[in-house]
Amino acid sequence: MAANPNSFPAYFALFKLTLRQLFWSRRGLLIVIGGLVPLVIALVFRFKVRGTTSVNTFIPYITFIFYGFLTNLCAIFYGSAIVSDEIDGRGLTYLQMRPLRKSLILLSKFAAYMIGTIVLIGISHLLLTGIMETHLKLKDHLLVVGMSFYYTGSLSLGLLAYGAFAVLLSVRFKHPVLWGLLFVFGWERITIFPPMPIGIKRISLTHYLMTLFPEFNLRRDMLDDMLGKTPPEVWVAVLVICVLTAGTMWLAIRIFREREYLM
Repeated sequence: MAANPNSFPAYFALFKLTLRQLFWSRRGLLIVIGGLVPLVIALVFRFKVRGTTSVNTFIPYITFIFYGFLTNLCAIFYGSAIVSDEIDGRGLTYLQMRPLRKSLILLSKFAAYMIGTIVLIGISHLLLTGIMETHLKLKDHLLVVGMSFYYTGSLSLGLLAYGAFAVLLSVRFKHPVLWGLLFVFGWERITIFPPMPIGIKRISLTHYLMTLFPEFNLRRDMLDDMLGKTPPEVWVAVLVICVLTAGTMWLAIRIFREREYLM
């Protein structure tokens, strides 16, 4: 069946449906809970801790550790669900019978995933910053607020890169979440160990994403241990992430277009 070139309302409807499914699902509830956990921690920290150093390093470290972990989970669970949930619910069988381009179907759903997860994580981090802004020992209040948007941008690149990889897994393998978790919490974690040679570090997404992570109030030697003595330039890291994301999505779209999803 030929695709209708004037089908923007249909793609937009698919985008909205995917966005609604993202928020109103068990996965969505788990991610919302995940976004609330650091807020509870921040409230306790706000009223219990008085040290100036602890207060000013709280946001950078909880962002690096907790929000990085949450970003990986969002990418794997939501990115893989873009296709796998539709396969399980027979939705793709219906969609491929409509005059719609399969490539744009996938891109519409991926766009919904990106916007939904960025909103969830961005709002959570901004609320976290707002809680800490009320602490009297916090320095550079305006800079800290600006850094919240910087952190969200850095985390968004992780959602983009790992999300594209999760989509590829979902169109290629039967259990994409399992493979995604093995990759993100297996290989990607192994490569950041300080003893690992720089050549191995450079064949992981984490190496380039961490290059772009803000150093604001973080121990520089901690990042040096993970990145090695010769980390890539910022523009190189951005280029590698963009090229890998584009290549991964191209491959996912190609596999998706060639597969037939039958009842």
